[in-house]
Amino acid sequence: MRLLKWLGLLLGVISLSSCFSPIKTTPLSTYTLTDFSKNDVASQPAVSHQTIFVTTPVASPGYASSKMIYVMIPYQLKSFATNRWVAPPAELLLPLIANRLRAAGYFHAVVTSPFTGAAHYQLNTHLLKLQQEFIQPQSQVRLTIEATLMNVATGRVIANNLFETTVPATANNPYAGVLATNQAAHTLSKQIAAFVVQSVAGRKSQ
Repeated sequence: MRLLKWLGLLLGVISLSSCFSPIKTTPLSTYTLTDFSKNDVASQPAVSHQTIFVTTPVASPGYASSKMIYVMIPYQLKSFATNRWVAPPAELLLPLIANRLRAAGYFHAVVTSPFTGAAHYQLNTHLLKLQQEFIQPQSQVRLTIEATLMNVATGRVIANNLFETTVPATANNPYAGVLATNQAAHTLSKQIAAFVVQSVAGRKSQ
């Protein structure tokens, strides 16, 4: 009888200790958007003596956090449980867009938020979509950005355009989506920089 009591007590202690043992969790993986090569930076003097202010992109609802968004059916946004961006994608896009403008070699200075000085032009961007889509057998990343160029002195809109690209992922997993996102971000940042330069240069030639 005593033996049974001792066995019961021992089992109770083991069971209780297991309740307080650490719970194994999957480590969180964080990713970023990388900048382009320094070889892409313009080495010639700037064409213009003007300054452009690039504001931090504003993200649409659902895309404003550091969560990595994916879609399996249209209109339903989900996020990966153990994969995140190191910062909200809108913040990660800012240096890419600004550096592409610098690489274009048109403006005397390209400044970014926070900035309180004087500028001739202001570029506002809106992150409309950034998602990995698992709707087809091969997943793809969709990146959509709206860009608005303004004249700071007058407050008027000079040009507005919508940019979108889809990049196939090499595999149906989050990391392949990260690689595709980097490619998409570089593609659109180049297009936005070209759009800005053409808009300003075209305005001067009129």
